[in-house]
Amino acid sequence: MQTVLIIALLVQNRRHSRARADVQRQYAEITHAARLALIGEITASVAHEVTQPLSAILSNVETADLLLSQPQPNVPLVREILKDVRQDDLRADNIVRRLRTLLRKRELQLEDVDVNALASSVLSLVLPDAVRRNILIRTSLDPSLPRASADPVHLQQVLLNLVINAMDSMKSTPLEQRVLEIRTERVPGAHPHLTVTVLDKGEGFEPAKKDKLFDSFYTTKTEGLGLGLSIARSIVRMHGGAIWAENRNGGGASFAFTLPFKGP
Repeated sequence: MQTVLIIALLVQNRRHSRARADVQRQYAEITHAARLALIGEITASVAHEVTQPLSAILSNVETADLLLSQPQPNVPLVREILKDVRQDDLRADNIVRRLRTLLRKRELQLEDVDVNALASSVLSLVLPDAVRRNILIRTSLDPSLPRASADPVHLQQVLLNLVINAMDSMKSTPLEQRVLEIRTERVPGAHPHLTVTVLDKGEGFEPAKKDKLFDSFYTTKTEGLGLGLSIARSIVRMHGGAIWAENRNGGGASFAFTLPFKGP
């Protein structure tokens, strides 16, 4: 009888393990699909960012070819041109690498993450789009910010979602008021954590709808499924943090999330 009971418990545990694995796979699929949608929203700007160094490379190569065809080539100038070509190549490669990392499907993998560097990386991706929309980007990154135990790709997804939403909210804002700001802050205490805040000068949200902002399928946009903020909340919670939104005095909204960290 005892043997039968042990076998039954083992079978039940195996079923639970399979169920958990299925849920994790499904969540990874949904999160990945949402990340692809985010990248799709800035594809035109990213393509432009890649095209610029490629165009510069082509122009420099043509110039170097002309110089080398001269009876007495200006070798020092050609070397300077090759130096520029190398820098432009590294720039384009860096853009592609950042995109490749974001586009790759992966389950949650915790690492020691420099959140300030991660925020700067996200801003470099959206900068061309911000310029196109006439949005000024400001940062206030705490230099004493500790490293967080987080998944860098999923964390980028959270921040990218908040930044794109902030830019979308300012489409009706007067040009001179279109400012997007990212802040990071270390918060000591009994439960030390760091906070990342995205602030905009957009339309804000209806106070009565505040509790629905992070619900699945809730959206104020004409396009989209309304999963971005819901997934962002799930990612933040899996990291042991919290996420919330507030309307700003004078207009606009702020979205902030916390991450725990170890150490004093």
